[in-house]
Parts: sequence; structure tokens; C-alpha cells
Amino acid sequence: MTRRFLALVLLAAAAGGVMRAQAPPGAPVPDRVLTLQAVAQDRKGNPVTDLKREEVEVWINGFRVPIQTLVAVTPTTTEPTGRLIVLLLDNITIDPRMVPRVKEVARRFVTKMLPEDRIAVVMLNGDAVEVTSDSSRLLRRIESYNQTAAFVTADHIGTQVLTTVAALSREVSETPERRKAIVAIGSGWLLDAPIPPPQVGAEVRREWLDAVRAMATADVNFYVIDPGGVGTTRVGMGKDGFARDAGGHAFVNTNDLSGAVDQILREGQNYYVVTVGDPPVGRNAPVRELDVRSLRRNVTVRARRAIPGGGMPNP
Repeated sequence: MTRRFLALVLLAAAAGGVMRAQAPPGAPVPDRVLTLQAVAQDRKGNPVTDLKREEVEVWINGFRVPIQTLVAVTPTTTEPTGRLIVLLLDNITIDPRMVPRVKEVARRFVTKMLPEDRIAVVMLNGDAVEVTSDSSRLLRRIESYNQTAAFVTADHIGTQVLTTVAALSREVSETPERRKAIVAIGSGWLLDAPIPPPQVGAEVRREWLDAVRAMATADVNFYVIDPGGVGTTRVGMGKDGFARDAGGHAFVNTNDLSGAVDQILREGQNYYVVTVGDPPVGRNAPVRELDVRSLRRNVTVRARRAIPGGGMPNP
């Protein structure tokens, strides 16, 4: 759903003339650079940390962009800066029977955190953000979680998700951690597909754009964990939803919830920082399509699929 939605947004921007190249494609502006993050995995899901620059391609709006630098970040190659994780707990649509599983997943993040990590626990229906490394405080917060009686109409529930994600991304945009993630734990059919069918929901293109831009600007990746297990959600296998658009993954239709947590934590320690010159395509568009590819056999690279139009000036 969201992959098609991204395509429609890009098509609409092109139709409006905002994605025209302002110079011949492939000629980056020297004083502008895009800094991207990506993770690489082998066929078994293990991190791959030895890719070379010539083994990776970056495409923006259909044009290949030369890579300036490709730096692997691992626990052994760089000074630890910690991970920042916001646990977004679905207390609106979750089946009350799933509450213990939501708590179990959230607790695993806390019990596996490293001394330099920080976590916040936030409810979907709106909450203050308190980022801390105090595990006892986090565990008390998780224990207080429960399904609420809050009522949100079907045509606004997607808006609730998107506006919450955008607000959380802005909240953590200035934090010092290099790897940041929002992990939404709850109903996969909502969290990984917050865009309702046209006949049901309201128009959410503006909210979707706002959330995608906010996450990209703050270098926040988005993950979803559905605690229901195999056969309890209508969405697919997490490859084409909102989480994938935002550089993460949706763990749905799986009983290995501990494995999902562990993979997210691994990706927070093993990733690449990629810099490319800002190509003169789509610079005035609200978002541009990003595609980071691996040329090495049996290795896949995952990065966010949408970035804001324009780059950041070099200091």
C-alpha cells in the first residue's frame, strides 16, 4: 500500500513540474551533500560490514549518483555513541489479549540495552517523551501500559499514527545518537499501513509527507513489531509497507518476537554512512525516491525509500 502511495506522490509531483532537473542529471552540486544510512545483510539476515564503495549504488529519482564515501559503523570500528530507541506502544487498536506480549517485547529492548543506549516509552494516543538510560524507570513505564478505551474513528486512525511519528522524529532530531529508531509495537495492519483505502479514510498525503520528511531529516528509522504471531494480521511480510519506506522493517506474521528485537538492535550497531553529491533532480519536490543497491551477490542493502527534496550545505 505505502509503496504504491509513494509512487503516486512522486507521480503527482512530476505532473506538477516540481521534479524537473535544474541541470543535466548526474551533475551533483559541489557544495551540497546528502548523508544517508543503510544496513546490509546476507541471505540469513546476518549483518555484512565489509562492502566496498564499488559494490554499492545510489539512485535518486531514477538517476545513479556517484558515491563520495562509504563508511561502515560497527561496535569495533567506531567509538560507541549509543542507540536511541523510541518504543511506540499501540494502546488504541491492540487486542487486549496481546497486552502481555507487547510488554514482553518492550521489556526485551530494555533488558538488552547497553550503557550508552537511551530509550523512551510512548503511547500511541499521545504522551510526553522522556528519553532515559534508567532501565528501572523504563520497566515501570512499560508495566503501566494497557489498552485504553480511547476512540479514534477509522478515517482518522492513520492520521494519528503519521502525526505521532512526525512529532516523535522532531522531538529526537537534536539528540547526539547517530542511530535512531522508532519501534511501533502493536497492530501491524495499522502501524505498517497507516494509509486507509480511499473509500474508508481521509486524505493523508500531507501527513504521510510530513512524517517521511521528519524521519529523514532526523535520521530516524521506523520499525513495526506485531505481537500477534503467525496468521493474525492481514498485511504481508513487511517488505513494502510504511516501515520499509522509512528504512526499517515490519515484523509481522512471525512468532519470533525476540529475534525481531535482536535484529533491530543489531541494525542499530552495524550500518553504513553513505555520502553522495546532491543531484539536480527533484530538488524542489517534497520528497525524492531513494534506492540504495548492493552489487555483491546474496547481499541486500536497505535504506529509506524517500528523502526530502534538496541536500544539506557543506559546513
